[in-house]
Amino acid sequence: MNNFLLALAKLILGVFFAFILMSLVGVATARYFMAKLAVSPEKPIFANGTSPVEEPAPAPSTNTASTTTQAPSKPPVATPQLEPGAYKAVVIQPIGLVLREGPGRDFPQLGGVEYNEQIIVLGESENRQWLRIRLPVSGQRGWVKAGNTQKIN
Repeated sequence: MNNFLLALAKLILGVFFAFILMSLVGVATARYFMAKLAVSPEKPIFANGTSPVEEPAPAPSTNTASTTTQAPSKPPVATPQLEPGAYKAVVIQPIGLVLREGPGRDFPQLGGVEYNEQIIVLGESENRQWLRIRLPVSGQRGWVKAGNTQKIN
């Protein structure tokens, strides 16, 4: 009977230590991955040669003849004309819209359109479930689900 109790105590103690060891390994692994995810990734360098590094500010002018400095004026941005049948609208879906390559959920996502963002509606799908749009700022074109925009007069 003594041997049985001793074997039972060893079994219970072994299971307890195995549970403690597995818990510590799990906590250590979780802390390792949490630390890795807390670090921001490196800033990307784009293929067109632009760098995300900010340009240094120009050195102050040593010319004392003029006391006022004027910023160079930028040329006015030309607003593209609307295509025939197109109209301006605004997104009324509070969570925004998904911009897709084609009229359907099977098409890949191109990006998103924020709530209250202005868009240009170019047309609609045959079943009138999707709108073909263009973003005025970037000129990007794509499709969004119909019924989530409101025409602007």
